[in-house]
Amino acid sequence: MTIRVLIVEDEKLIRWSLHQKFEARGYQVTDAETGQEGLEALDADIYDLIMLDYKLPDMTGLDVLRKLRETDSDVVVIMMTAFSSIESAVDAIKLGAYDYVAKPFDMDQLLRTADKALETTKLRREVRELRRHIQHEYGVDRIIGRHPSMLEMFEVIDRVARSGASTVFLRGDSGTGKDLVARVIHYNSDRAPRP
Repeated sequence: MTIRVLIVEDEKLIRWSLHQKFEARGYQVTDAETGQEGLEALDADIYDLIMLDYKLPDMTGLDVLRKLRETDSDVVVIMMTAFSSIESAVDAIKLGAYDYVAKPFDMDQLLRTADKALETTKLRREVRELRRHIQHEYGVDRIIGRHPSMLEMFEVIDRVARSGASTVFLRGDSGTGKDLVARVIHYNSDRAPRP
């Protein structure tokens, strides 16, 4: 899978330098000079990493980040600025920026930060996919049955899963699906992230 990077930077030399470095790593790179161009690129495509300047000609990087978070909470954003302040860094991090880098920056350090950010994105996506798989694999809909006693059992499973009980005792003959019911209860409760 090709890594897609969006660079939103009004300074042509910095934009060009970043483009060259990321492209040399085999990434697919898109450039934007203004916040509006960046938002249009985000509407048109999906990116793994966004390098976002804080001070753009038409809006701030925080404005772009706010609008981005309305539609995509996963993409990793690294804010870049020549006008660094603690307040702006805190605002960027609160809005979900992965990091806040002051210009002029060390290119090697920036690339290491980008690598860590991309690894974070990859891990977040894997976790989300595993959670989806677990929900699909162990959802109540995996138990087949329309008989009134089965429908009653589904209600009990749902009640037990939402109850917060730390111990559940299941009884039944061998081969009746106790293990499946136990997994459905576990993965549909607030205890699902724990063993």
